[in-house]
Amino acid sequence: MPDLVQLDLSMNGYLFGCTLLMALWFLVYAALMITGRREEVPEFWWTSLACSTLGITEPLFVPEYWDPPSVLKIDRWDLESFLFCFAVGGIAGVLTELPRIKAFFVWLYFAIERVIRSALRLIVVLTARRFEPRLLAHAPASRLRIADDSAKGRLENMILITFFLALFGATTHLGINVIYDAAFTCVGTAALIAWRRPDLRWQIVGGAITFMAIYTIVLVVMDVIYPDFYDYWNHPELSGIWLMGAPIEEFVFAFTFGLFWAPMYEVWKEVRT
Repeated sequence: MPDLVQLDLSMNGYLFGCTLLMALWFLVYAALMITGRREEVPEFWWTSLACSTLGITEPLFVPEYWDPPSVLKIDRWDLESFLFCFAVGGIAGVLTELPRIKAFFVWLYFAIERVIRSALRLIVVLTARRFEPRLLAHAPASRLRIADDSAKGRLENMILITFFLALFGATTHLGINVIYDAAFTCVGTAALIAWRRPDLRWQIVGGAITFMAIYTIVLVVMDVIYPDFYDYWNHPELSGIWLMGAPIEEFVFAFTFGLFWAPMYEVWKEVRT
């Protein structure tokens, strides 16, 4: 029977990857200060600290998804997971708030929205001409209005938590690896946020793209410095598809986590963008 507590103070691939992410975390923090976005610093710390608590979920992934090395391992928990969650939480939560990045993704989102609305309007028009002219009267979509009172905010947060837990619990019955459960849950929760908070849709899109880009850099560097690191994944339970030296599930994680986490502070605190 393996020891409950395992201590190995030598550098390992997981700790090295966390160190890279923390370096990027400090770069994002420095960028906030340099660009005069000091008002975003509380959000930066909130998203980092809140996400760090997700490190307690590591036993769900070990060994079903992977079994990484660690400087300090207690049963199926490891120290690096908390450091990892802290770093990715801050990066994913605030990176899109940097002025030029925000401007680009606001423009990108509304460009995509215009294309989608034009396509839907065309479909409605063609359908109405073919079946029922009165359908045109229902074409404009109304947006949900959310009250600003604190009671409404608490209710929205409870809905979010309940939906997240219920969706994750439901996907566990699909018989798929936990990383896919997590991905489906993140996508579903992001869709709920996009429905309840239309003003955050640009941030959902931007969070997915920017965090996956940042995370891809880390994965590529990891493959160069620690070429055997990806042997710690439970490959028989995964898709077997590799991208830039890493399991494609890591990219799926980055994209879906960015969708879910980028708008989390604004949702939780009822902040309007």
